[in-house]
Amino acid sequence: MSIILDLISSVIVAGYVIFLGLKMNMNMSATVDASSTNLNVQEAMVNTVGIIESDFKKIGYALTDPRDAIAIADSSKIRFRSDMNRNGTIDSVEWYVGSPLAKYTDRQVRILYRRYNTQTPTVAAVGITTFKLKYLDQDGSVTSTPSNISMIEITLAISSLYKVADQVNPDTLGYVTTLWRKGLLSTRNMKRHG
Repeated sequence: MSIILDLISSVIVAGYVIFLGLKMNMNMSATVDASSTNLNVQEAMVNTVGIIESDFKKIGYALTDPRDAIAIADSSKIRFRSDMNRNGTIDSVEWYVGSPLAKYTDRQVRILYRRYNTQTPTVAAVGITTFKLKYLDQDGSVTSTPSNISMIEITLAISSLYKVADQVNPDTLGYVTTLWRKGLLSTRNMKRHG
């Protein structure tokens, strides 16, 4: 009888050890997934911000009248003119967010697009939860008149498309989100008018 009890207790202990090993493996896998997702979201933000800052700093470059630099100034869309390539040709650049992705119905995840001249829009970033533009005149007052815009405040948030385990508490799932806000972006090309 003691042999049977020893076998049963051995099977229980072995099962418990196997269970602990599987649980540890799942936690490690979840942590790696969360770290990887966090890194991907941060890299997407860095890349997107680099392109936005590069474009926005060129607003109005080589225009004879900087008041014509911005054609559309909406809270989530901007179209501006500039000689982007410094080749003597005035280009048009448009930044806007698309409609929410139907696949992710639990939140408003969108795609950020960049259109250069009349080309097909390119995807600048996926997973956009916030893209807000606020326009200010040279006195710092909010304006919606394109010819009066002297400064632009940009808010951008990018989120993961799926939930991952929290790195502190692996039993909790959540989205990885990163937020960037550029206080007041102003270029000398927009400031020349007055």
